[in-house]
Amino acid sequence: MSSPTPEQVWAELQGFVEAHAVRKRLRERLGTAMGTGGGKVKLLLLLESSALSHGEVAEALGVDRPYTTVLVNALEEQGLVERRTDSDDRRRKLVALTEQGRRTVSDAREVIDTPPAALDRLSPAELTSLSKILAKLHG
Repeated sequence: MSSPTPEQVWAELQGFVEAHAVRKRLRERLGTAMGTGGGKVKLLLLLESSALSHGEVAEALGVDRPYTTVLVNALEEQGLVERRTDSDDRRRKLVALTEQGRRTVSDAREVIDTPPAALDRLSPAELTSLSKILAKLHG
């Protein structure tokens, strides 16, 4: 039997990633209201540690301010974030998680941090080999 080509391995790797896509699992866990893109979830995760201004959100996500407003409005309508006045500068508004938003972030973290069950089928030696191969590919 001949060795697989890089193209064959790449196709297998893409198939595995697509079959176990985090976005798909997030939609299943959080519901379709989170949309098909990752913007809303990224914003929620960004707010996990502290409230941020619209400008800080836009910069951190690499998007423009109008799109940030769209994301914040959608999450606010779902009760996941709220706008607050900055106590240090009353002219400035901050976006912060609500309690429901914190629960949603917790659910999202659980999905993101849980590896696909398929990896449980690998032995410790196979996991070590896979880890070394991935490190080599990244390095």
